[in-house]
Parts: sequence; C-alpha cells; structure tokens
Amino acid sequence: MDKPLNEEQLLSRAWTLFAKDDYAGVLNVCQHGYTHGVRSYDLIRLMLDSLNKLGKAQEQAEVTLKVLGENEYPPKVAAKLYFRAGLIFQHQDNHDEARKIFQQVKILDPDFPGIEQRIKALNPRRSPSGSSRYSYLLETGLVTAEQMARVLAQDAKDPDLVLLTDYKISKTDLGESLARFYNTEFVPFSPSKEPPFELFEKRRLDPDFLKRYGWIPFSQEGQVITVLMTNPFDLGRLDEIKFIYGTSHIEAKVALAADIEQFIEHFYKQIGGGDDLAAAFDEDVEASDTSGALDISEAELSEQDSEVVRMVNALLVEAWRKNVSDIHIEPNPHARHCMFRFRVDGTCYEFRKVRLALARPIVSRLKIMANLDIAERRLPQDGKIKIKLPERNKLVEYRMATIPTLEGMEDVVLRVLASGKPLPLDKLGLSARNKTTFERMIYKPYGLILVVGPTGSGKTTTLHSALSYINTPERKIWTAEDPVEITQEGLRQVQMQPKIGLTFASAMRSFLRADPDVIMIGEMRDKETAHIGVEASLTGHLVLSTLHTNSAPETVTRLLDMDLDPFNFADSLLCVLAQRLVKTLCTNCKEAYTSSAQEVMEMGMEFGLGWEEHAREFLQAKPTLYRKVGCSQCVNGYRGRLGVHELMVNSSGIKIQIKHRKPTEDIRAQAVTEGMLTLKQDGMLKVLLGLTDMEQVRAATG
Repeated sequence: MDKPLNEEQLLSRAWTLFAKDDYAGVLNVCQHGYTHGVRSYDLIRLMLDSLNKLGKAQEQAEVTLKVLGENEYPPKVAAKLYFRAGLIFQHQDNHDEARKIFQQVKILDPDFPGIEQRIKALNPRRSPSGSSRYSYLLETGLVTAEQMARVLAQDAKDPDLVLLTDYKISKTDLGESLARFYNTEFVPFSPSKEPPFELFEKRRLDPDFLKRYGWIPFSQEGQVITVLMTNPFDLGRLDEIKFIYGTSHIEAKVALAADIEQFIEHFYKQIGGGDDLAAAFDEDVEASDTSGALDISEAELSEQDSEVVRMVNALLVEAWRKNVSDIHIEPNPHARHCMFRFRVDGTCYEFRKVRLALARPIVSRLKIMANLDIAERRLPQDGKIKIKLPERNKLVEYRMATIPTLEGMEDVVLRVLASGKPLPLDKLGLSARNKTTFERMIYKPYGLILVVGPTGSGKTTTLHSALSYINTPERKIWTAEDPVEITQEGLRQVQMQPKIGLTFASAMRSFLRADPDVIMIGEMRDKETAHIGVEASLTGHLVLSTLHTNSAPETVTRLLDMDLDPFNFADSLLCVLAQRLVKTLCTNCKEAYTSSAQEVMEMGMEFGLGWEEHAREFLQAKPTLYRKVGCSQCVNGYRGRLGVHELMVNSSGIKIQIKHRKPTEDIRAQAVTEGMLTLKQDGMLKVLLGLTDMEQVRAATG
C-alpha cells in the first residue's frame, strides 16, 4: 500500500477485510494508517481487535501502551485503551501490572464501571492474621486464632456455617466482618424482599445454576444491577454475570451462602406461583398392562378440579421458565398415561407423564381458557390462551391447537408466544458480510426482499428484526400476518381472517391505499399475493415477505412458476435470504480438540471452492474444533440455536439469469461466482468459530 489514504478510506478498507476475517490484512492497513498519522480510536481498536483475533495477546498489550505513550487521547478514550491492556495482564496473572494500569484508568475516568472493584480484587492479599474474611472476628476477640485455624481446616464444611452453629457467632457480627473485608454491604435474608421480576424476566436463570455458583440478582436502580455473591472478589464470576445481563454496570454485595439459597427459593416460589411444579404432578407413570378395561372416570375429576387447575397453571408457567417453544400433550390409552413433551431448541423431549384419568380434564381446562367448545371432540379446533404470570403485568400468549386421536382422545399442541419483542439484527447470527449487505438492502427505498426456509427456521423472527432496524417515525409500515406472533410499537399489524375474506392478497390491496412506505407480508403462498407484492415493490414501496423454499436460488424458480413476469420480477427483487437454525454448543461444557488432517481434508471437500480463503486462519493455526459434552446447563451438549444463512443479492448477472428463465443450478452458480456463501458453507464457518458442530450443520443443510 504505497499511496496514503485518508481516515475514512482506511477504515472502510479495514472493516471490509475484518468482515472477511482477514485479520492480517486489517493489521497491515491499520499499521499503514498509523505510520501516516491516522491515529483515531476506531483505527486503534481495529488494530487491537485484529491482534486479539490472531492470538497475539502480549503484542496487543504492548501496542496499546505504545500508542498511549505516543499520542494524547481524551481521558475517557485513553481509559478504554488502558482497560483493554489491563485485562490482558490480568488474564496472564500479572496482577501487579494489571493493578497499576487499572489505577491509571481510575485516574483518567473515576466513573469507569467496576474499576474500583477490580483494583480492590487485585490488591496483594495479606496473611489470615492480617486481612481475611474473618479479620473483624479475630480483632474483636469473638474467635481466637486457634479456633479460626480449626474452622478453616474443615475443608468439607462451610466456614461461615461452622462459625454460626458451632461457635455461636451472630449473623450480624459475621456480616460485619464480611462487609469490612469486601468493602461492600452485607445483605442478610429477608422474607419480605420482593423478587426483582424484571431481572428474572430479562434472563431466565436456573435456580440450581445460581445455587451452584453462589449468586443471585437482587435489585436494579437505573442502569445498575445489584447482585448478591458469596465472594464479590470473584472477577471471573462477575465477568460471567456482566455477560449474562449484557452490561458492565454490576454492583456486588456480599451474603452468606445459606442466605443466598434462601433468597433463591423465596424468589422462585413467588415467580413460579407458589408450589414447585413437581408437586403439581403425579410421579412418573410407567406403561402398564393394557389387557384390562380402560377406566377413565370424568366424574372423579373435572376441568374445574383444583388439582387440574393447579397442574395446567404449573405446566404453562414451567414452559415459559424453561424457554420452551411448544408444549405437546399426548394421551396414550394403551399405555394408560398422558405424556407432556417440551420442544426446546427445535428438539422434543419428554417432560412428564401423568395418569390417563387426567387427560380429558386437562384438555377441557385448556379449552375453557382458550374459549373453545369443550363438547366438540371430533373436529380440530384452534384458539389462543393469555395468562398473566406471577410477575408484574407479564402477559404470555399460547397458541393452541387440538387434534382428535384414537379412542375419543385429543392431542393438544401449545405454541409459546412469550417473545413479544423482536431480536436485534446483530443477534440473528448473520456473518459480518451478510449483516452489512442485508442492512444495506433493507434501507433501500423500494424493492422486494424475501426470507425463505422451511417451517420453524426463524423467517418471521428475521423479518421482524429487519423491520425493527428500519422502524422510525418517518416510515409508515404495514404488516399482514397469520398469526401475529411478535408485536412492535410503530407497526400497523393486521391479523389475517380467511373465513371472512381477509387474506394476504386483500390486505395488500388495502395497504396500497393506506400510504405505506414498507409492507411486510407473512407469506407469499399464492399467485395473487406474489403478483401484488411485485407490483407494490415496483411502485415505490419496500416489500418484505417469506416463502417456503429450500435455498435462495430455488426461490427465483418457484416464483417464476407462479407466472410472474420475469422482467418485472428481475427489476423488483433486491435479495433473497435463505436460513436454517442449528443448535449451538453449550459454552459451559464444550470441549476443544485438535482436528485430524483427514477431518480437515473432508471439511475442505465438503466446503468446495473458497475453502483455503475462508478457512485461512484455521488452517494456518493449530486446527482446533469443538465438540459437545453435556452438563446441567444444557441438553445433550447443546444450548440455544443459531442461524445459518445464504444471502443472494440480485446483481446484474442474476437479473440476466432471471430474465432468461435460467434453471436453479445456473442461478446458484452465478451467485456463488459473485461471492454468495451457501447455507452449508456459512454453517461450516460457524463450526470453525466453535459455535456449533458439523453434525448440526449437516442435519440442517443436508
């Protein structure tokens, strides 16, 4: 790079390379800019991020200190740079250097989040006779040094509990000792404390997880979240909490382990609506001998029975707590039980079995809640249930469908519509390149954008994320959906009613008379809707919709088969985003391993052209992949789901293919030539990042 570039040009080039994961290239561009006098924070940050991606932590710290020594930045900017260097030294266990750097951060920005706590945690520890959790007890003579030594020698027991029970130390005195050591407030258990519902709503935390790691969210004032911890000096745990809540504004207060457990049980009892769910259900019902006569007495149990009401309420609440997407209720007259199954992250698993006599009363109770006909058992029915959770004003919707099965029974499927707000666009799992391109497309003033994939692939979620990104007061946005699952302020959303003639096509025609800027159609499922959508996009409107096709190139063929004019369609189409959902590896238990040469070769063959380019960093370094293990926080080694995508932009080359009605294979070849990554290729790059594994990618993409 001979010719000096200005700051905007440098950053543009650097971000382009960063999106392609070419971190060595980013480093060269940033170093070139720095040499020629461009020393903005953005450029320095890209340089440091690239060094981090290349695994050069020590060099990253040295560059940071060098830059700070050679330049003058505003105090808050300099504080950010010093903090990054301090973290590196801390992770290298160079606590003296880390402490000095964090002290410099405090001088530059006294309000820097959590800096005092980090400095305090890195202060040199003195011997137990000097400073420890129990120094106050020793100084006041409440315990002797010999007694304390005996307490600490009992590794199997909690020292706090031993002091309280065996040595009769009051909780007040013990709390004072802990407060002085950690320089924070001691919080004892109080049964009058109300749970911080908003914090539990924000992140669904497992109570066993909280007990295991000794902390609990306690309150929130403004942006500051207060948590109780047994050890507020545990920086690793604090960083984990900050990641969970997505904020650095975390204040830790100290509490006894026993009190934290009491808080957890107290909070969850109120959040869960009283008794634990397990108490609402019978013990697991094993399959029994079916040779005898089936005995279901509805006289004994009705839909109004307290046991049935309590069980249904507990089931709905527990599904929400476990982040379940679907509840399946399946009576089995032959095995003489009714099974409840939960779908989590796309996979069904057995939750519980109850005795068969409860099946009909449970179904009837759900029908009453959904305003359905409890006497009709021969025909399928659809409805919706709204319940208010024990939290303040927390409403959760369940879309209910009943289907008649053998021997007069009915299956019930409940879709949990607990997510009332769209996901941010950067949470969809789009690669940097796809995200940048997609954002550019949805900001176009007119045209047609399609999101495609099978049922349950997250198409509606993606559309609403896109709408949320462009949802401003300057834009009038109409949506036609069936059903409306996600609501957004600012959108005018219409529920389809086919029985009365309110279809996607009729809604589209009405929208065009209502001065829209953006129109979202739930699905282009017929010729009429497709034709109106294309016409709307050609007349100055941005139209977004979904389609059930397997890939982006196949979408073109499918729509042309609907008798769309190829010239109009080619001119209207902006892009097609195909997607699938794959399970992500649990971050708590996933295991790193060095992949074999054979495995790497097979991945390269499966990826196809461009493998060396996209996997350059992986191939140059020690080829490390991750595999599932399994722990208490996940299901079979997986936790959550991630999108894999295939974004086809309608370039001039693609337009020619469409106008000449070329087959799918030709369109795909043209798109790949222009840089499109297929679904499998995008998934494989996420395998290299350690987010998922090849088993999930192959299962989702074929």
